[in-house]
Amino acid sequence: MVNITGICTRCTGSKKVQEQFCTVGTLTDGFLKQQFLPLFEKGEKLPNSIQTQKEFFNSLAILTGLYGFEIMDVENKPYPYNILLTHSYVQKQLRKSGQDIELTILQGDSGMVKLATNHTYNTGNTLYYIPVLPVYRLLQNKKQKQTAELFLSVFAYLYHIAGIPYYRENSSCLFYHYECMEEWLIDDFENDETEESNSALSEFNQAIYYGDVMLRKIYNLYHLNYFKQRTESYRPSTSFEKDCLTVAEKTLALLLEYPDYTIFQNTSNREFEYDDGVIKAEQYISFIADSDGLLYENIARVINDEFNECSEMEEPTLLQIYNTKNQPSNKGLDFEYRLFPLINDLCTLLNNTP
Repeated sequence: MVNITGICTRCTGSKKVQEQFCTVGTLTDGFLKQQFLPLFEKGEKLPNSIQTQKEFFNSLAILTGLYGFEIMDVENKPYPYNILLTHSYVQKQLRKSGQDIELTILQGDSGMVKLATNHTYNTGNTLYYIPVLPVYRLLQNKKQKQTAELFLSVFAYLYHIAGIPYYRENSSCLFYHYECMEEWLIDDFENDETEESNSALSEFNQAIYYGDVMLRKIYNLYHLNYFKQRTESYRPSTSFEKDCLTVAEKTLALLLEYPDYTIFQNTSNREFEYDDGVIKAEQYISFIADSDGLLYENIARVINDEFNECSEMEEPTLLQIYNTKNQPSNKGLDFEYRLFPLINDLCTLLNNTP
């Protein structure tokens, strides 16, 4: 993973379009138009107190049943202050999870009131590019064979299960950038042959040839099938190897707990006004040849220039509504909150291979 803060001026705080989710129908926040907190001022018209309280606390029972915390006693508080106090209390409890969760009170077209949680994961100004050539180099060292094979099992999971694109497949966003870089490098080499152009062209040829070699290895399900066995039999002797085992164990735990989850499953839940100004998740999550050298610097520069033209980006988001018609889960974005830091740790190891 490569942090691009300071290079990319992507506007993470300029989410101009209010988040909307087409899967839950048309909802309005009419109930929230009343100004209760910090000082309650009664509006001209409030929703029916009996019906609203019944629906709110029924929805609350579903939410608290999932998250397992007790609710505060508000029986002696008047309506609607009892609802707003409860909302504030539950929001504080949800924040203790360590995830970015926003609790809202929704009112549908029929007037029914219910609770909903909007979960988000902030990916930051980061390119989640996983370099594969460091593992190829490890494979050439007999002493590092077991470590390299452990990485291959991690890669196999990320490729086959988590669904991370590979830069040598023409369906990936990086494939296009490598194609453009090839044309530029060949033209530069023919017009002005220098040591730098020679070096960059050599890096490109290695990225293509050895990248194909690594893809064939990762594509083989053998590495995925023997993931658990390799993890259990691995005996680390250095701090680097211990860190490798830790990453492998965390990856295996994700595989066992979320066997069919992909990294993109919650990145398309937001609607954007203009899709052509949006950084897609596939653009900043991918396998790449290497995250060092002239070739990478040139590719990163092009990508950052492209991102500078965008004002929005796809990030993991999840809206859950708490009523009997839905099946919310207390997992939220637990998968993403574990996978993205894991990729960060993996890339740190790959960038520091012996």
